[in-house]
Amino acid sequence: DDMVHHKLARSAGGCALFLLLAAGLLVLAGIGAVAGYEWRYHDRVYEGVYTEGIPLGGLTVDEAADAIRDALTPYPGAAVTLRYGAQAWELAPADLGVDVNAAATAAAAFAVGRHEPVLTYESSLLDLLTGLLYDLMDQGYALNTGIDIEPVLRVDDARLSATLRAIAADVDLAPQEGRINIERLRATGTPGKLGRQVNLNATRTALMELVAAGKGGSAPLVVRELRPTVIAVEDALQRAQALAERRLVLVAETLDGRQEHPIDAARLTEWLQLTPTIGPDGGVDLGVTLDRERVAALVSELAGQLNRPMRDGTIDWDGQGVVVLAHSERGQQVDVEASVAAIEAALVGEVAPAASVAAGEIAATEHITLPVKLLEPQVDTTKVAEMGIVELVSEGTSSFRGSPPERVHNIVTAADKFQHVVVPPGEVFSFNQNVGSVSAANGFTDALVIAGDRTAVGIGGGVCQVSTTAYRAAFFGGFPMVERHAHGYVVGWYGEPGMDASIYTPSVDFRFRNDTQHYLLIKSYVNTAKGTLTFRIFGTKPGRTVEMVRQPATNVQPAPPPLYQEDAKLAKGQIKQVDWAVKGMDVVIKRVIRYADGAVKEENIVSKYRPWRAIYLYGPGTPVPGKKSAAATP
Repeated sequence: DDMVHHKLARSAGGCALFLLLAAGLLVLAGIGAVAGYEWRYHDRVYEGVYTEGIPLGGLTVDEAADAIRDALTPYPGAAVTLRYGAQAWELAPADLGVDVNAAATAAAAFAVGRHEPVLTYESSLLDLLTGLLYDLMDQGYALNTGIDIEPVLRVDDARLSATLRAIAADVDLAPQEGRINIERLRATGTPGKLGRQVNLNATRTALMELVAAGKGGSAPLVVRELRPTVIAVEDALQRAQALAERRLVLVAETLDGRQEHPIDAARLTEWLQLTPTIGPDGGVDLGVTLDRERVAALVSELAGQLNRPMRDGTIDWDGQGVVVLAHSERGQQVDVEASVAAIEAALVGEVAPAASVAAGEIAATEHITLPVKLLEPQVDTTKVAEMGIVELVSEGTSSFRGSPPERVHNIVTAADKFQHVVVPPGEVFSFNQNVGSVSAANGFTDALVIAGDRTAVGIGGGVCQVSTTAYRAAFFGGFPMVERHAHGYVVGWYGEPGMDASIYTPSVDFRFRNDTQHYLLIKSYVNTAKGTLTFRIFGTKPGRTVEMVRQPATNVQPAPPPLYQEDAKLAKGQIKQVDWAVKGMDVVIKRVIRYADGAVKEENIVSKYRPWRAIYLYGPGTPVPGKKSAAATP
């Protein structure tokens, strides 16, 4: 028995070993088969992969792309239908610009059974084996059952857009605005109509959903309604008709009496225009308005006929009283903007227009008054006796003796501008306003002027002699100074410093206010033989006296050393002085005004003068003892 059992055990062990070896061989054979399959298809699509029934197994990606392109060009997808009401358009994929992207579809086919592992630091061997198992399962399913992938489609947007635009051209309809035409006395109207427009983007989206589904079918042509700005015109038509029938006359009350200007129907209808407006309910109404530019053009034309300039009178002092040299004239001016507003208010304002006139009747005439402003002269020669110009109020004098002819010419020219200057009560006298432009065109010539940091030749030298003299007359009249400027340095022509007034048109002016209750007449008197200039102010004395109190100069500064500059225009040995040295200083002039009631007012008028150097020009090669060159002088 022991022998039998021993033999049986040896026999069973041999069988188990055999079975184990057989199983191992089968596993190795399976692995080899899988490895061989993977090797064979490492650069080819796995067997059993299709697209649209086209077998792609065993083909490289490029071969698969060629096979797809050959079989699916043009793309044989189902047609789709666009519908709008009773209209329909059947569109093949080619009409929509749809074709197969062969390269992308081949790549998708190649990807079947090829799991792309995502490797991270947390990836494990199990993750890799799981991915490999999924790949093998996909490959096996394709091999045994088959996998048909959807082809990757692409759209030629230009072709699709062209197709949709062609359809839209048959469907789109522009809205028709409500409108009114006015010809002579007849107004006709046309109501607005709705329009429509294909919504290309929304229609494109609906089509692409059908194409992607691949089953054909129909989609709506998406159309939106277009509303005109104006639809109803009945109310506006009635208003326009009523306005067109009105008979208008523009009236202007002028210096020559009442002036009337009828507006004919043709002109009136030209004025009318129709403007869409948002109503209180949010709707759009057609409003009847006026073309303000056309109305203003007519009013301006009338103003050109009616306007009349105001002219001040010219008066003079003959030594005993005022005499009239030229009479004043009242003027008138049509206010164009206010006139347009008045016409607009009368025609299309809040008040409803008159009702339409029945056939055969004549509309009543309406009058619209144009605002006309009367222009009163400041120097009204009809009221000379009321001006109060009865005596000499004050005067001021300066000397220009020894001035060169050019300077004398400018003094006389400027002084002549102040022969008949009238300043009403409360108004401000302006030297620049009366002297005008200091230019050759205004009669002035070249003479020495202050230019920057030196004296130079310029137009109008000497005019400040006139402004200085006018200042002195105003000073001794006790008039309030509105603007006064001292010169940059002490000018010898004006005597003791502190009583000068510099001007430079148009920015630097001399001004004072007439603070009396009467008019002032300002006159200049020139004596070229004696070299004197006097300004006299006539009016009614205001009951005050003026005293000038000169304070000692302060902050006195010596003149800088003289400056010598070479001038190629001068001959050798010639020296010419163009500036003279003066000290700098601060000067205070106290004006003491004493009134009839015993009140006293003191004013300090401050003038600051900077030091001024002498400047000499010399010809080239001229020896100048102790000279300093321009470069060496600070």
